[in-house]
Amino acid sequence: MIAGTPGTGKSTVTRLLSEKCSVRAINLSELALEKGFILTYDQDRKTYVVDEDKLVNYLRGLASETSGIVVNTHYPEIIPPDLVDKVFILRAHPLILEKRLSSRNWDRRKINENILAEIIGVVASNAASAFGEHRVYEIDTSYSSPDEVADLICMVLKGERALEPGVKIDWLSIMEPSEVLKFEDYLGSEN
Repeated sequence: MIAGTPGTGKSTVTRLLSEKCSVRAINLSELALEKGFILTYDQDRKTYVVDEDKLVNYLRGLASETSGIVVNTHYPEIIPPDLVDKVFILRAHPLILEKRLSSRNWDRRKINENILAEIIGVVASNAASAFGEHRVYEIDTSYSSPDEVADLICMVLKGERALEPGVKIDWLSIMEPSEVLKFEDYLGSEN
């Protein structure tokens, strides 16, 4: 599984990993939309609410038919642990992430919500809780190309390179408090 907050490179890395490592790539959000596994649309967050049961049942069927699937998602914890071998959490420095999300013309609230999630490591923490730290690998994509990240993950999957599992990236330890508060201050704003 490839997971992380939006803007960390999941989609591009997953596509490249599919080509380089000969695995089937699945974007969980796109799959949910394509198959109609949607319960409703959350206007406040500007996102769909996924029918997790239907999505998981479909994935379970795919896993029984195919070997070598890589799933791209920002909510890894919905996948049952028995379907997951390794979870690669893509992380990006929050100030770099802000630029990436701003370039997508997202509204300020959505940008800040995702940056705060990255700062406190929500996706990594959820993955470690769901699958155990021994299956979670964090990769900083701030200054690496998607090709470099895909190559690294492919080497780990093939056993050609070791990567230390466990939650490791701590943006709070390297960011100034004023940088963190900047995102919190805007959270209620639509600017």
